[in-house]
Amino acid sequence: MAVAEKGRQLHRQEEEIQRLVSHRAASDQTLCKKTIEGIQAGEYLAYKDYDERNYHALMNMEAEKEQTKKELGEERERLLGFMKERKILEKVKEKRLKTYLTQMEKRDQKNMDEIVIQTSSSPSGKVL
Repeated sequence: MAVAEKGRQLHRQEEEIQRLVSHRAASDQTLCKKTIEGIQAGEYLAYKDYDERNYHALMNMEAEKEQTKKELGEERERLLGFMKERKILEKVKEKRLKTYLTQMEKRDQKNMDEIVIQTSSSPSGKVL
């Protein structure tokens, strides 16, 4: 089912984003600690470059998550449409069955009336 798969995909994306956010926070703490202790410019720039790449990766993941949310919403709407259509078709089917049964009742009643008329009009009272 597409809705369930999109839901699982969204959950995985949210977990990955949370993992990256936690990783970035830990990296920031490490950089702060090293800055206080004293860090060489090259190492500082490497941390900042790494942080910048992670930030872009996080933004890409957020964009993918939003796209998945949109697709999930569309799939849910499509599923709701199918469910409504199915319900309508079931009502039409029930109405047709009711009409058919009513017609059969009328036909049976007509046949019974004819039998009664024939029985009452025959001289011996027997069915012809």
